[in-house]
Amino acid sequence: MQPAPPDLEYGEAFNKAFDQIRVGVDLAVEGFNDVVAQVNEWAWILGPAALLWIKRNIDAVRRGLREVMDRVDHAVEHQLPVLSLISMSFRWVSEVKTPASQLSFTISEPVDQNLVKWTGDAARAYADKAVKQRAAVDESVVKAEFVSQWLFKIAKANVDYAVELAKIVTKLAGKFAQAAVDATTVINIPWAIDTLAESVGDIVAAGLDTLLTVGQRFVDALGNVRDIATQVGDHSKLPGGRWPEAVRG
Repeated sequence: MQPAPPDLEYGEAFNKAFDQIRVGVDLAVEGFNDVVAQVNEWAWILGPAALLWIKRNIDAVRRGLREVMDRVDHAVEHQLPVLSLISMSFRWVSEVKTPASQLSFTISEPVDQNLVKWTGDAARAYADKAVKQRAAVDESVVKAEFVSQWLFKIAKANVDYAVELAKIVTKLAGKFAQAAVDATTVINIPWAIDTLAESVGDIVAAGLDTLLTVGQRFVDALGNVRDIATQVGDHSKLPGGRWPEAVRG
């Protein structure tokens, strides 16, 4: 069995992360609602002081969950564009770099062995054109590789972001599920919510720090737009941004 093409491999990892995110969000919201329902059910016996303390912790939990879900919403909005970036990155290799690189040898290889005996002004003119044509081919290969790598760095940063976000959501879902179980008895409600608030706070704080680091890689990749402009704007071997003419007519 042959391994999947690289673009499909990264696309699958990206989509798998989003599948985990969607499941995790549903479970986290379900767990949160179960905990709130338990509090409401036993509110009459908990008393005003305990309810006020519980409310503060639940509000903190809600803020943490909302903060993560805001990032989920933003990531979901960009899921399809990132998949397109991954595909486009590899298409630059398969549809531009590879065919162009195959031309490099073809251009300089005489179609007839008698051509090596060719001399005079016409031969020199031909050789000059062939050198320029091959240089243009090789330059196109370099530019295609550069663009592919640039797109891939941006796409990979997004994949890493989605994977880390999936880990955060999955951890939150587990904590909410455990809290829902712990809060089934009235005596455990304050302890369950206190533990939940602390766990959510730690997960969100650590997770957002990680996302910030991963996000910086995305910003750095975008920051290299000057490099790609320089690369694409270099016409030293592609005069006027066009292919050097072999014949003028």
